Amino acid sequence: MNKSETLYYLEQFGIKYEIVEHRAVYNMAEMEKIALPHTEADAKNLFVRDDKKRDYYLLTIKGDKRVNLEQFREENGTRRLSFASPLDLKN
Repeated sequence: MNKSETLYYLEQFGIKYEIVEHRAVYNMAEMEKIALPHTEADAKNLFVRDDKKRDYYLLTIKGDKRVNLEQFREENGTRRLSFASPLDLKN
C-alpha cells in the first residue's frame, strides 16, 4: 500500500489517525533530537531478512526495547535472521 491507499483504508474503516512527518532517522539518539508528540509511544522499526533472502520482516517495537533475533527466530520458526540492507528496502 502506498500512502494514499493507507489513508483511504483508515478512513473507510473509521480509524482515527494523526499524521506526523519528520526527516528520516537511523537510531533512537537521532529520534530524540526531533520534537515529536507522544514521546511515550516512541517506536522503532527493524527490517530483517532470512539467510536465503526469501522472507522479510518488519519488526516494530517500543523505542527503548531491544530485539533478540535468535529468540524471534525460535518463536516464529524462521530461518536465521539478519538486518536487511538499504538495497533490500528499495526492492
